[in-house]
Parts: sequence; C-alpha cells; structure tokens
Amino acid sequence: MSRTAPHLDYPGQYAGALDGEIPGEALTTNDRRVLIEALHARGYTDAQIATHTRWTTYTVARIRIELGLHTNTTTAPTRKRIC
Repeated sequence: MSRTAPHLDYPGQYAGALDGEIPGEALTTNDRRVLIEALHARGYTDAQIATHTRWTTYTVARIRIELGLHTNTTTAPTRKRIC
C-alpha cells in the first residue's frame, strides 16, 4: 500500500520553506509538521532543521517527538547556494 501525499494548507509557502527561502514560522501548524517530516526523511538533524527553518532546536524536537520520529544522529548533506 502506498502512502498518500500529505495535505498542505498553503503549498506555495510550504515550497518556499522547504527550499529554505522563507521561515517555517510562515506556515500553518499542519504545514510545519509536514515540513519537519520531510526534512527528517532527508536525514536532517534537529540542528540542521532548526537552521533551515529558522526555529529553535527545542521547537524542532517538540514537533519531531509529536510526530513520533526518532532523532537523526548523522548530519545530512546540505546544498550550497549559488548566488
């Protein structure tokens, strides 16, 4: 059985936050949870997610725990921005 795509309240804002272009604070509670899940699935640690979303590690850990996700202990590769 395949997993269905998560429902997003504001897909455009979510895409911007996923790309690291807008802060996660601009998202709804639902979209924040989807964002944490997506970044966690990419292997991001709590610290990497916090930097990416401009949240605190406390906020990231709280949402991750609510989602029942384990802690990623190795750092995920990050993209270099080309300006």
